[in-house]
Amino acid sequence: MENKSFLRKVSNLTTMHKLKFWFTILITCFVSGLYAQYYPASLIPDSLKANAHYVIREDNQEIVLKSVNSGIQRVRRVLTILDKAGESMAYLVIPYDKNSTVNIKQIIIFDNSGKKIKSIRQSEITDSPAYNSSELFSESRIKYFKPNSPVYPYTVLYEYDIDLKNMISFGSWRPFNSYNVSTQHSSLKFSYPSKIKINRKEVNVRMKRAERQSDIITDTWELNNIKAMEAEPYGISLAEQIPCVYLMPSSLVYDNYEGNADNWKEYGEWMYSLYDGRNDISESEKPKLEALLKDIPDTLERIRILYKYMQGNTRYVAITLGLGGFQPFDAKTVFETGYGDCKALTNYMFALLKFSGIKSFPALVSSGRYIEKIFSDFPNFQQFDHVILCVPCQQDTIWLECTSQKMPFGFIGDFTDDRDVLLISADGGKFAHTKKYDAIDNTRSCRSEFKIDSAGTAVCSLRTIYQGLWYDDLSELLNSNSDEQKKWLYSNSAFPSMQISSFSVNDLRGTLPVARINESETSKNYCSFAGNYMVLPLNLLNTQKAIQKMLKKRNCDIVISRSYIDFDTLVYSIPKNYKYESIPSGTTISSAFGNYTWSVSASENGIVCIRKFTILQGRYQPSFYKELYDFILSVSKADNTKIILTRKS
Repeated sequence: MENKSFLRKVSNLTTMHKLKFWFTILITCFVSGLYAQYYPASLIPDSLKANAHYVIREDNQEIVLKSVNSGIQRVRRVLTILDKAGESMAYLVIPYDKNSTVNIKQIIIFDNSGKKIKSIRQSEITDSPAYNSSELFSESRIKYFKPNSPVYPYTVLYEYDIDLKNMISFGSWRPFNSYNVSTQHSSLKFSYPSKIKINRKEVNVRMKRAERQSDIITDTWELNNIKAMEAEPYGISLAEQIPCVYLMPSSLVYDNYEGNADNWKEYGEWMYSLYDGRNDISESEKPKLEALLKDIPDTLERIRILYKYMQGNTRYVAITLGLGGFQPFDAKTVFETGYGDCKALTNYMFALLKFSGIKSFPALVSSGRYIEKIFSDFPNFQQFDHVILCVPCQQDTIWLECTSQKMPFGFIGDFTDDRDVLLISADGGKFAHTKKYDAIDNTRSCRSEFKIDSAGTAVCSLRTIYQGLWYDDLSELLNSNSDEQKKWLYSNSAFPSMQISSFSVNDLRGTLPVARINESETSKNYCSFAGNYMVLPLNLLNTQKAIQKMLKKRNCDIVISRSYIDFDTLVYSIPKNYKYESIPSGTTISSAFGNYTWSVSASENGIVCIRKFTILQGRYQPSFYKELYDFILSVSKADNTKIILTRKS
């Protein structure tokens, strides 16, 4: 009935109107067809598919400021997932809190040919708290969606807006944030009233254009056709290599706290205002502290006692309540509850020292094993994610990690070692540098004795000392129970058919801590046989692996982030019915990256092998890569030295 009525209306049109009508219908169908084929994977250039697990087809972001601390962010993002390794990159994760409102406008999934598979309903998007198991309080939530497509490649389109208020940072823009991803098109438009001063830092990219309409300024950055990058052995951080734009307001405004961020000193003054007045000790706690410190005149010992007290009476939980996660709970609250996050526990330790008349400073730090460069000319929130305590002393500066109940006094490990930090003081922000652990600090030494029988079985006795950052690598093991420690010893041994008969793990705590592991075990098939010959590997214990990839072209600098020394003494007694067929000669290898020595001496009583491998911290140009590759390969070959024994006639 409806179709007949529609046709009658068409027949009553004039010829000209009929032509216009059918032309409109034709264009509508054509456009609909284009939309159905909007994102075919075939349109991705082969050069962008190479080495890529997914391709960013579009990543268009727009930030429009309404005031210095409020605005809206609009995002349209289209990703094509090429294989399973890129699957997790297709997930949508949008964090938000009481200061932001998320409006997801559409999510559409397309197949390989670009045809629409489905549009996602709001009910299919998860909205949940954003905290993990270590967090007790959090105002943060996430909107989350995980597309499930059984066939690769497929494409997903995300379009959403975020309304923001109480902003103290505008974040950063990166066209991609991982290896093995290509980008066809990425852009950022940043619009703001001309009366607002904006500070920016551009890394590996320059502003495309700046426009001004009336009192609104719009800055635009745009990048196209960026090929996928692959991680390189001993490479620099990805953050150094990719294009990035950091944006910060010159004026910091959050509730009743106002300040400036034109330099780190001003930034530090604003941070100090967040801590000021929150480091007074509870009246009920003061008698405990006075009794604890009674008759202890030595300043270093007082710091040690207070640190141990803090560790024994608090525990770490992540808390993101309050001023954007930047303002700590006050010291009295930490004392009463017994918990806090990094800033709260650091502030509490600061308060304990202040009560004892000892000066200290909270220190903002970028944590992690890789040492990120801090921009000395650009104050921003993105480069610091942790807080520790700096205690200047007459002999040396003490750095205290306040979130761990197990960390030895004065030891910070590779989580915060050897990097620039910002001290927060009444005089503003000041830069300092944390403890650097040199090669002599980071030593592993092992004496191992092997009794070999005629069947090629080895009865082994090992005593290994781990010091400095070697100790840090064993922190989880040291805090594990006996069964877990035994599993670790099995999983980290290269001895064939090994059976552990006894072991002990000892934690020798100190400013430069040491872990000691003693093992007694038996390894069947330790030696192999060829006719009358027994093949004895001289170093199954600690063999250096060769670098897996010899790059034809090295792109980034070489970084060896820490120095260390690895020292082994291996003693073998051989069965009486065997003799040496040949004795390998010693090896000495030197390079800009370190040194290696390997010596073998044999007597009627047995074989003694001494190995010393030193790696030196440094940063080198890409042209040195072959030298590094050859150095590590030579060490690996020397570590695989074997001795041939022959049965006596």
